[in-house]
Amino acid sequence: MTPLSYPGAFVNYLILTGILIASIQDLKRREVDNWLNLLLIFSGFAYLALKSVFELNPIYFFFGAVSFLIMYALANAFYYSRIFAGGDAKLLLAMFALFAGVSLSSTMADIGIFIIFLMLSGSLWGGFYSIILFVSNFKKSTREIKKYFSNFYFRSSIFAGIILFALSFFNIIFLFASVFVFISALLYIFAKAVEKTSLTKEIPGGELREGDWLADDVKTGKRTIKAEWAGLSLDDIKILKKLKKIKIKEGIPFVPAFLIAVLLWFFRGRILDFIFMM
Repeated sequence: MTPLSYPGAFVNYLILTGILIASIQDLKRREVDNWLNLLLIFSGFAYLALKSVFELNPIYFFFGAVSFLIMYALANAFYYSRIFAGGDAKLLLAMFALFAGVSLSSTMADIGIFIIFLMLSGSLWGGFYSIILFVSNFKKSTREIKKYFSNFYFRSSIFAGIILFALSFFNIIFLFASVFVFISALLYIFAKAVEKTSLTKEIPGGELREGDWLADDVKTGKRTIKAEWAGLSLDDIKILKKLKKIKIKEGIPFVPAFLIAVLLWFFRGRILDFIFMM
């Protein structure tokens, strides 16, 4: 019996459908509508409430509320630590019903497994999407990378990596440290090149949306609008909308990583069995 065929699979279909829609929205316009997240939250609570009533057991709704509180804490932690943007954090919260178990341990275990899958799929998806962007703007990206070869911090990292490599003749641990430094430096300039060539663009001020990220601080009149992680507020947009061009940054659409993680989570039993059999 697959995770989408047993009697309680309604919530699975609900979350899967919601994330499919959210993925399309994120890929097309780098945002997830609030109505979709709210629909998933209210539908999740409604499902758990009805299940508790029909089965005469309030435990489903109770642990649904527990799951909601845990996901609320995680969503805020990821948002304020700048791991997730606002839309991603809200979507994570909206998935709470998927993890409502019949005990605190089962609820927390399912959440923990999903977060591991999400971090893994996020890394793989981010790398894959970045490579696509790099290849699609290959000439611009390679030119941008060459600029960073003369960057002081990049050269300092390479110099530190060489020293660590030389020290590896005395202790093997320095070899791992040098490899880490080299890879980190290369990934840094790769990420900056992709950001400059594919994730930064200029748009008219009138097209700005709440939450957009400024590429740089913008001074207009006596006021300076800061390029902050939280993005532009409606008040900021009122000031900037009169400008002809504003440079903004776009993030890599992360919701498809949610889709991959959910599919992995649905088949977690088989995946874990395979891992333990190795």
